[in-house]
Amino acid sequence: MEIISHEDHDETAWVCLCGNTPHMDGFATCNEKGEEIEPVIGGGWTSLYVCNRCGRIIDQDNLQVVGRKPELGAQSAPSGNR
Repeated sequence: MEIISHEDHDETAWVCLCGNTPHMDGFATCNEKGEEIEPVIGGGWTSLYVCNRCGRIIDQDNLQVVGRKPELGAQSAPSGNR
């Protein structure tokens, strides 16, 4: 089981296992396949986010990685090294 962390002293600033943060490539609300969706009431969003760098799908409630978006999974290098 993989779990992401927070930046020191800021529980709203996630740090993905690939090193991505909100101030780098960021995270986007998504469905269980990692496809970006709007977080609207009745829109099917279930508190999931996708890392815009490596494609890990993260459950906002417990910070657990619950999946991976296949087309981003191979791109885990920091954005400056692509």
